[in-house]
Amino acid sequence: MKKTDEFAINKLGVPSLTLMENSGCCVADEIQRQLTVKNKNVVVFCGIGNNGGDGFVVARILQERDAIVTVVMMGKPSAMSEDAKHTFGRLSKQIRVVQCDDFFKETKIYHVIVDAMFGTSFHGALNGTYFQAAQWINVQKKATVVAVDIPSGLNGESGEVEAEAVKAHFTVTLSHPKLGFYQRRAKEYTGNIIVTDIGIPAKASNRVSSNIFLVEESDVKEIIPTRHSNSHKHSVGKIFILAGSKGMTGAALLSSQSAMRSGAGQVILGIPESEYPIVAKRTLEVMPLGLPSTDEGTLALGAKKEIEKRIQWADVVLLGCGVSQNKETQQLVRDVLTTCSKPIVIDADGLNAIANDNRILKRWKSKQIVLTPHVGEFSRLSGISSSEIEKNKFSLAGQFAEQYNVTLVLKGAPTIIATSSRDIFVNPTGNPGMSTAGTGDVLAGIIASMMGQQLSGMAAAVCGVYLHGKAGDVAAKKIGMHGIIAGDLIKFLPTIMRTIVQ
Repeated sequence: MKKTDEFAINKLGVPSLTLMENSGCCVADEIQRQLTVKNKNVVVFCGIGNNGGDGFVVARILQERDAIVTVVMMGKPSAMSEDAKHTFGRLSKQIRVVQCDDFFKETKIYHVIVDAMFGTSFHGALNGTYFQAAQWINVQKKATVVAVDIPSGLNGESGEVEAEAVKAHFTVTLSHPKLGFYQRRAKEYTGNIIVTDIGIPAKASNRVSSNIFLVEESDVKEIIPTRHSNSHKHSVGKIFILAGSKGMTGAALLSSQSAMRSGAGQVILGIPESEYPIVAKRTLEVMPLGLPSTDEGTLALGAKKEIEKRIQWADVVLLGCGVSQNKETQQLVRDVLTTCSKPIVIDADGLNAIANDNRILKRWKSKQIVLTPHVGEFSRLSGISSSEIEKNKFSLAGQFAEQYNVTLVLKGAPTIIATSSRDIFVNPTGNPGMSTAGTGDVLAGIIASMMGQQLSGMAAAVCGVYLHGKAGDVAAKKIGMHGIIAGDLIKFLPTIMRTIVQ
């Protein structure tokens, strides 16, 4: 955004004051769209930079729309940026302006609080009166809190909060979302994110290169597979899944059923023959295949010949969901990975098999490989600590995907997809209610299904992760976050897909 602003102002001749005025107008419009401001008490906390300048515009416009406005000054007018001084000078005399130290002595009740203290260039920790202001804002339970561009105290690049940050009900962000919104616990501070157009020419944005992209529904709509009139079950994806073990048959069922529900034409589920009776009772459309098993109820090396036969039949192979960490089974997984040339999705214990012998990362034959680790699994794969991954997930995921020529789906909040060209796709869907057993198995099945429907590993991962999160969001809306189980995501998948495909 900094580069975009600079290009728009310095190269295209867009006056910075025009952008500031547009920003304040857009935020005020959004506040009025969301809330009733007439005769309501509104307080706007304004810093001394351009974010404060935006805040002065918001205050002026809301007062013109019959709000009762107070502006809290977080610094001296003499220290303001030139543009902020200009918008400060345009405030109506009907707007009460107070210094922050005096404001905190008051007991007036406010209906709307606008945070315009710091913008996206902020880093470090709030201190002094800024820290005090954020604390005051966060305890006002009866007010709706609106952040201008970004909540003050939140790092716009990393999503870090070092001391305190304003917790907004919604953030009206200018021109484009900010990277920090989709990292760490930023969502707890941003609330609902509303992107507003402040009049920066598209030419300015197009001149700024980035390898990080936010996935939107329109993107998924463009790439999601459609059905042709002459489609049949063999033309829309034959998926062979190696999954399950004693006590972990649920992983096999969830991954295979989600593959079917997201459009696969045929799914064969390879499971230990010891577990076949359990699985066979729970499947109709999925075809269970009993394979030689160990004494522990896991897939045995003796299954290799039958597995090779089924791989030849399949368009895509998914392996790892619940196969266990039995040594013989882990060796079987490694053998499959080094001989299979078909597109592969690797999840859960399949990832553990690689972590235990990461030479495989350079030995596999497949040209289309999707890995789906959570942070702990990625730590074992990469040898990098989980804390370091959380700090630098975008760069580390990109480096790993490039080094090993894979598509990496790094699950978390948010889930990101890294490609071998080091492009990063940030997924905006999903919610904390999806933090429950089996949701990862569902995701693996969806991605495998998408690959079977002729999508590349990257496109399948982007589509699959988005649909998975969207199904979770619908589930949360219908039954509440606390009640979500993995099967609910499968239940809502067809509805989500129908909405997007149409």
